Amino acid sequence: MIDFELYNRFHEALGLKESPLGIYYTNDKPEGVAPKEGIHVCMFGLLQNARKKGKTVYFDKTHFGCPGGAYYMGFFESPRPNIEYFLSCGIPGEMEGERYIKTPERAREYFARMIPRRAPAAYCVFKPIDQFKTDMEPEVVVFFIPPDILSGLFTLTNYALERTDAVYAPFGSGCGAILTYPLKETVREQPRAVLGMFDVSARPTVEKDVLTLAMPYFLFLRLLENVSGSFLETESWKKVRGRIEK
Repeated sequence: MIDFELYNRFHEALGLKESPLGIYYTNDKPEGVAPKEGIHVCMFGLLQNARKKGKTVYFDKTHFGCPGGAYYMGFFESPRPNIEYFLSCGIPGEMEGERYIKTPERAREYFARMIPRRAPAAYCVFKPIDQFKTDMEPEVVVFFIPPDILSGLFTLTNYALERTDAVYAPFGSGCGAILTYPLKETVREQPRAVLGMFDVSARPTVEKDVLTLAMPYFLFLRLLENVSGSFLETESWKKVRGRIEK
């Protein structure tokens, strides 16, 4: 359960410009924005409605925007036919490869390791964390942040977990980085936060100075509990915080 007094202190200390988004699954159809059936749209473009307008955004098996997004949300078993060629070298006369992975064989190995969790309910929902009621909990929390704020979140994550490797940046799609990988972290003995939005194809749908940091909800709560006494109260951070304000 979110302690909103702690959250407000956390939000102010970091100088957040927008609320992080909470992600959860439900069988109750939400009131909000969803992709139109059969219309291709990147998840991140649609999530601007949640980030900038405070709206609830949801996806389901027929309203997913992008097959890749549907795959990483657990609605599809495969992103698209011949995905290993699309991600690598392509097929002459049929498709141009993205060339993010050198060979189809390496791409197959990637997908064999990835395997998103199957969607546990009909709808995958994204909404600002400050709109969650006291009796609601997301599974994952994702921040869309510029480098100065990211430096604070990165340092606070390691501080709160008492580690120096509590954040990692795996290869993958933008949607995999904000949901699939963080969900995998929920069952790890030593869960981590996931740094993402390095997906070249998805980057045009976010601001040029924005990356993502996503984490299991219980890690997010640890961050809220560790603002007091941390570097966020030091002169070093005040210098960065002042630049964030400008």
